[in-house]
Amino acid sequence: MPNIIRPNINRRQWPRHEKKYLVQISTSLQSGYSPATVYNFSRGGLCFVHPEPLDKGSGLMVRLPQDLVGLSRDVRAKVKWCVPSSQGGYSIGIRYDEPLLWTRYE
Repeated sequence: MPNIIRPNINRRQWPRHEKKYLVQISTSLQSGYSPATVYNFSRGGLCFVHPEPLDKGSGLMVRLPQDLVGLSRDVRAKVKWCVPSSQGGYSIGIRYDEPLLWTRYE
């Protein structure tokens, strides 16, 4: 896993799972989806690396793969933080608008 600079505040409600996944991110209907690499996730959100910074509070859609959540689906989320990644690009933490319900990783 690359070294990701993370804020030192831990306000998590759900356990975080460290696992690398590819997801699709869309910041607008016009932009379509672009790939992003997830490094950790939970029921409430995830952290991914993206080549472009995203503004805190901005909304986006995340297309989660079937092997991550049981059924492939698109979920709405908001950017909670965005910091430069030590591997290049930006580490971005997002929170889903509605927590995901699954038992696979709990």
